[in-house]
Amino acid sequence: MTGMSPSARIAIYDLDRTVLRKPTFTLFLLWAAAREAPWRLLLLPALAALMIGYALRLYGRDRFKPAAIRLMLGGSISPARAGRLAAHFAAWRVPQDVPPGAAACIARDRAEGYRLLMATAAPEFYAGAIADALDFDAIVASRHRRDADGNWLPGLDGPNCYGDEKARRVAEWLAVHAAGGTAHIRAYSDHTSDAPTFALADEAWLIGRGEKFIRRAAQHGWHAADFEDPAAGSVIGAR
Repeated sequence: MTGMSPSARIAIYDLDRTVLRKPTFTLFLLWAAAREAPWRLLLLPALAALMIGYALRLYGRDRFKPAAIRLMLGGSISPARAGRLAAHFAAWRVPQDVPPGAAACIARDRAEGYRLLMATAAPEFYAGAIADALDFDAIVASRHRRDADGNWLPGLDGPNCYGDEKARRVAEWLAVHAAGGTAHIRAYSDHTSDAPTFALADEAWLIGRGEKFIRRAAQHGWHAADFEDPAAGSVIGAR
């Protein structure tokens, strides 16, 4: 990755419900199980129980995600298997699940010289394939442990890349690639949990549809955009 000039521009995009319409984590687990080991779909009641426990806050994402991965994908994923699954999943989701406004903003930011950074809590091994399919320059995502043979393991390698942790990881990346703090930064996300990342940006865009999102964005001093609107790119570009 190369250094950046003082006039650098960076656009930070969340993944789920921002770049893609549908959340990817559970969808990926179900898709991968159906593709490779349909018998694991018999374990859906156990997955539902895990999800209910998480919804009831009996445990956090750092426990839920490894348990769900182990249940639906097994105790390890070889690099070849991970790469194959990630590439096929990305090809399934891109471009069909990319809202027109997201596609327009990504194209506009790239044309304006912005470096595209995807920042997501999704596992890096498949989120990276989605970022590649969309021609992003870099990604910050949840890391998972690897064994001595390079196999992916269900356990997280560090905290889940969400909220304050995502902002910390983004800040680390910016410290290396943001031209000494002089870059112009745009950030896009559908959720207020990304407020810490928005705080790093010159332009913060809350993505959603309807008055609720507009009011929520205004309460925080953010802009609002609807990525289902193909004209979102021109609206944001006019700011």
